[in-house]
Amino acid sequence: MGSLKKEFVVFVIVLILVIFLLIATMEPPEPKEFVNDRTVSNYSNIFFNYKLIKYPTSVEIASVGTENVNIGFVIDPWNLKFGVAPANGSSIKRYINIRNLEEDYNKIKLKVYGNISPLVNFSKNDFTLNKNESVAIEVTLYTDSAESGNYSGEIDVIIKTPKNDLFKILT
Repeated sequence: MGSLKKEFVVFVIVLILVIFLLIATMEPPEPKEFVNDRTVSNYSNIFFNYKLIKYPTSVEIASVGTENVNIGFVIDPWNLKFGVAPANGSSIKRYINIRNLEEDYNKIKLKVYGNISPLVNFSKNDFTLNKNESVAIEVTLYTDSAESGNYSGEIDVIIKTPKNDLFKILT
């Protein structure tokens, strides 16, 4: 009977560890609606504090042929809208600047949602940003795989900070 108790205790410990790991690796769900303006929210679980910064993003891809096409640019530094771009292999770059002002390091992850997501790439993703460190992330939109039309979605920056030193191993 003692062996059965030991197996049960091991099972319970493993189950608790799995539950903790699931909680620690949870990410925000995919948005049902996309934001219209830059939005910032905070939330937490038992291990981490999160800051979620959401940016609306869009592009109009125009086929370049015999007709005149006006190419549009968006120059607001906070804006991740790509304007109007020609099809067939063009690329447009925007930048996200992130600085860590927290007392400890942050784990940074970027996600893109919507029908624009196959067109967007990040120069850096899923990385650690130390205290007082900053980074400029290049957000590039490639039109080579897209047909003419309008594409939209949302780009989320997820900033994850451990609540204490014990939880750093979970990041």
